[in-house]
Amino acid sequence: MRRILKLIVEYDGSDFYGWQIQPELRTVQGEMESAILRLTQENIRLTASGRTDTGVHALGQVVSFAYSGNLEADSFRRGLNALLPEDIRIVEALNAPEKFDARRSAVRRTYRYVISKTESALRRKYAWYPGYAFNLEPMRQAASYLIGTHDWNAFAKSDPDIKRMDSTVYEIAWRDFDHELYFEITAVRFFHSMIRFLIGTLMDVGRGKQLPGRIREILESGDIDQAGMKAPAHGLYLLKVDYPS
Repeated sequence: MRRILKLIVEYDGSDFYGWQIQPELRTVQGEMESAILRLTQENIRLTASGRTDTGVHALGQVVSFAYSGNLEADSFRRGLNALLPEDIRIVEALNAPEKFDARRSAVRRTYRYVISKTESALRRKYAWYPGYAFNLEPMRQAASYLIGTHDWNAFAKSDPDIKRMDSTVYEIAWRDFDHELYFEITAVRFFHSMIRFLIGTLMDVGRGKQLPGRIREILESGDIDQAGMKAPAHGLYLLKVDYPS
């Protein structure tokens, strides 16, 4: 009898060409499906809550799939971790409801972008060091314009598979530490490179190249050519995914 398993997955995206399986390239999905085949002798296709791009990390990616074997959820987690490379860990494995789908069932996703205030050898793969001074307060003001439901064409690459580019941003939080700055954003869904374009534009505000209100004008324009640079992928993390209780 087949059942649905739900995995919470952490990975270091540094050496992956993103989540989605691609021929001849190392991807998180490819490594996981290969390990599951070895563990279960089943060819299983995974569904993720969202596709992370090349170099993007995850602390709470959610994956679901149908499984017909006898392993209990936690035994599955331990067995899979023994077979996976060290840059992927299954944090938790759970039995999910019959109709659970990691992507379609999700109601909110939260990402974190990490900006380093100082140049660091140890953090160079996990935080972006822009190399210039910036002021957080106008960045906070600019980010406030992003709350609510908007069309995100001005901050995301177009995708022929996506007909509507609207989504609701519920929360934005800035967490200021001695050496790092966290930008955390929660929304129904995100689009290709959306957060990286937002960060690049917010940093333009922080360094005085744009006024805070400019981000609202860019958002309303729907023109991606007006956005700032795309921030590097290595500062971005999929933090968590929320589902109906």
